Amino acid sequence: MAARTPTSSTKRKRKANTWKDIDQSVKPKAMSSASERRVWMGRAKLFGGVLFVGAVLAAALHFAPQIEGGPEMITKAGESLPVATIDVHTDGNLERDYLLRTLDVPEDANLLSVDLDEMKRRLESIGQVESAVVSRRFPDALEVTVEERTPIMRLLVQRSNGETLNLFVDGDGVVFEADRLDPRISRRLPFLFGVNLAKEEEGFSDVGDIEPLADLLSEAQAVAPHIYSSWRIMSLEKEDRLIAKGKFVKEVVFDRNSDFRDQLAKLDYILDYHRGNGSGPLKRIDLTLGDQVPVTL
Repeated sequence: MAARTPTSSTKRKRKANTWKDIDQSVKPKAMSSASERRVWMGRAKLFGGVLFVGAVLAAALHFAPQIEGGPEMITKAGESLPVATIDVHTDGNLERDYLLRTLDVPEDANLLSVDLDEMKRRLESIGQVESAVVSRRFPDALEVTVEERTPIMRLLVQRSNGETLNLFVDGDGVVFEADRLDPRISRRLPFLFGVNLAKEEEGFSDVGDIEPLADLLSEAQAVAPHIYSSWRIMSLEKEDRLIAKGKFVKEVVFDRNSDFRDQLAKLDYILDYHRGNGSGPLKRIDLTLGDQVPVTL
């Protein structure tokens, strides 16, 4: 049988697909409210930045002539700040007038031009001054605060020309002159013996290893002021001993490594006992042997 030839009615022709056959009418996705806010915020920031840059440029153009004359304006302002007041505070007995003379601030001094470091140096060159702070207080004042040394003993030093010099020692062993110290204070201080002083460029060398003696004096003032006030001489002659000489006992020997309050209590008991017996001043009391206290009449 002969093969059947397809007719035009049954024959299908396949047409090739191209990009033109794709539906081009794509609808855009709707933008959310949050996205819209981000877009507007971005535009607002950009606009604000442009405005800020413009304002800066405008201000620079406006103030440029004034900035150019700035140093002259500052100088003129400084010239109008005279020192009208000097407030002085001290924890000791140095007189205000004496400190002002030491500062030597000119009458026409300007608050901005005064040399604070130099004024501090002048004050601290006074032996009696431990530290000083000088500061500006606007608009027209200087603030001066002085911390004075607290002497605990006196020293007598003889100069090469034979002149006797009165010196003082504080709790740190610093030796200093204090010609303006209150006599009521200086007269009550015991003298210090048994130390070697060396003259230095500014004053004298410090007294070394003075802490135990300073502690003894402080303890005696606190718990036995009647004993402290009787002492005339304190000595560091012996390495492990502290010696006090006074009107009740010619010599009391303390152990620098033992409790001072305990030793003072023993001394007070012995003095009371002998005073009750009508005894006169004792020659020597040795407090370095614990509970055994030798007493020499």
